[in-house]
Amino acid sequence: MTTEEEIKAAIVVFPDAIVYASPELNTATDFACHRLHKFVDYIQTLDPELERYEAIILGAAVLDGLPALFEANPEILAGIKSEAKVIRGKRQK
Repeated sequence: MTTEEEIKAAIVVFPDAIVYASPELNTATDFACHRLHKFVDYIQTLDPELERYEAIILGAAVLDGLPALFEANPEILAGIKSEAKVIRGKRQK
């Protein structure tokens, strides 16, 4: 791999930002993609006639609605905040 290819591989373009793809970001992205894949699999068990792309679109719509669901359920919101605090506490300093 050339230096230019390495540099391009280390940069990730998001709709609102361009960021350096750190090992931590790569690992987190891989983890999230795996979980999203499993979630789409689950959606297809609810309606096996959905095409894969349709299940992905439905999964994206569900994800889009999660913040409102969390805000309407204080216990869920508190649980997420608690988990975030645990994750922050595990940071290596």
